[in-house]
Amino acid sequence: MSHLVKLLFLLTLTASLGIAQRDVSDLDSDGYPDITELHSTAERDSFMRWFAAIAEAQYTAPSPTWKAEDQDCSGLLRFAYIEALKPKTLEWFKQFAYFPDRDIPPLKTLSYPLPLISRSIFRVAPGRYKPDDVEQGRLVGRTTAEYMMNFSTVFLGRTPDKARRGDLLFFVHPLARGSAYHSMVYLGNGRVVYHTGLSPQEGGEVRLLTLDTLNKHPSASWHPVPENPNFLGFFRWKIVANSNNP
Repeated sequence: MSHLVKLLFLLTLTASLGIAQRDVSDLDSDGYPDITELHSTAERDSFMRWFAAIAEAQYTAPSPTWKAEDQDCSGLLRFAYIEALKPKTLEWFKQFAYFPDRDIPPLKTLSYPLPLISRSIFRVAPGRYKPDDVEQGRLVGRTTAEYMMNFSTVFLGRTPDKARRGDLLFFVHPLARGSAYHSMVYLGNGRVVYHTGLSPQEGGEVRLLTLDTLNKHPSASWHPVPENPNFLGFFRWKIVANSNNP
């Protein structure tokens, strides 16, 4: 092998290793590889609008592709999150009899399944991203509200002035039936949408109401206010935020 050929081989190998290294980097240490996050303001805004619109649509006309076994409070978040990342084709829109916002720009830099982690898009363990996270079960395709809050989102605060359309609310009720954690999607303008948590056979349903109405709930444990210890606050998906710049 000539000197020139060897040099070209080494340059190609170095370049490929450099790309691989960038692909698995987690510069913000949030547990996700950087190539699975949205880095431009426009892309972040689009994702949040898609996520909120998909969640809101389930109140008026639930999509037939939202499986019955996934219809609970965390299931609404998972469904809207995954669908927000999918390519928006005519076939995709056919699954929605009603859609509240059809003018959202499509995502250009990311689509589901995601690079590197494929369908294992929810983190369930602390730490930076490692190449074996999926294999070791630290990134999974299905999880609960508790794990999504702790490992797939960042905390914004306990007042609505910190929140935007597409953000999340979490509550905890340790003595509640089923999961102790409950999640809601913030739609902006003081509105939220959520699933009540029970299965369809048990009468579970999606509800849409205002924060003011929620603050009038007979049980103060459901009031989204800082003085309520059961209200854990407003959160944002890590895909559009990191610990340094929510």
